[in-house]
Amino acid sequence: MSVEESARTMFARHKLGGDGEGIRWLKDNNYIAINWDDSPSTDETTYGDDGRSRGYQEVRRMRNVRDENRPVIIGAYYGNKIDEFRDRMVIGRIDPETNIHIIHYHQGETPSVYESEKAAREAGVPDVHEDEFPDKLEDEWVYKALPLVGCGAYGEPKEVSLTDYPLLSAVRPRHHSFCDWHVAEAHLKAFDAGHRSFRNINNSIDDLSDPLAPSQLEVICNEYLRLSDNHGSYTQLLPVGRTLRDVDIVGTSGGQKIFAQVTKATDSDLKSKAKKLATYKKPNVQTVLFGPENAYNDDEMPEGVDEYRSVRSVVDEVDAHSPELLDAMYELPEPMS
Repeated sequence: MSVEESARTMFARHKLGGDGEGIRWLKDNNYIAINWDDSPSTDETTYGDDGRSRGYQEVRRMRNVRDENRPVIIGAYYGNKIDEFRDRMVIGRIDPETNIHIIHYHQGETPSVYESEKAAREAGVPDVHEDEFPDKLEDEWVYKALPLVGCGAYGEPKEVSLTDYPLLSAVRPRHHSFCDWHVAEAHLKAFDAGHRSFRNINNSIDDLSDPLAPSQLEVICNEYLRLSDNHGSYTQLLPVGRTLRDVDIVGTSGGQKIFAQVTKATDSDLKSKAKKLATYKKPNVQTVLFGPENAYNDDEMPEGVDEYRSVRSVVDEVDAHSPELLDAMYELPEPMS
């Protein structure tokens, strides 16, 4: 099955009010949900008056997703309150013809589902923003939700193991409950199409670095330094990635420290990263910048940067020397059942 290139990829984290059983019900019944205030309102201005409010952002995002005219692939995590779900994620698509559902959950009872805000209000679902209801509900919660349906290759949403495929756990967005998930875009789209490895769709990937997450590119660039003749005695000194501000790799070679930054940023963002990396330059320090193709050549290196290599060429070289590393990184998760 071909990859759905136009699809939007998103992440849902369930940090909801309520107990774990409410979250278990959502997962078992194939829902993603958010819980900004206990209100059935699907108007984002109920939760803030501008885009700086996270409640405003996420309710608006949910409403807009309902109106998408392209597939929306979701990676949904339910493990914040239920330990047995910490090692797994559900991947599915948003039902393209659904309204935002309102789910009213009383602790210890089966949640009630309403297929629209109007239906929820007609049924008397509480709204903490209205005077007739208390500002805080006791042992009951109101969720805004969207149903999940099967992926392109599967008839129903599928669980994947984060133990077998830890990348999806490593690149989860840190703060948002419902947001776009650009870092995992290639992985979700390929899983949606039923692929088991990016090698299977290699003909459609012009740049072998494209499917890889930033953390994977950092590992590959670190491996390049180890393999490179220019850094023959290279030894890694610190864990790769975010150990130091503005530096991804710290090592030593030939009596010199090596400080390296890995990025696919372009234009002013690339120049900014080069400038920050250059602040680490000293007589006993070699600075290496890994970035996009054709951004610099030997005659126009950024001041304070000793070596520039394109990420694309580095991935090609490491793949030629150690294909087993790329094979492992190109593996895609298999459904748990």
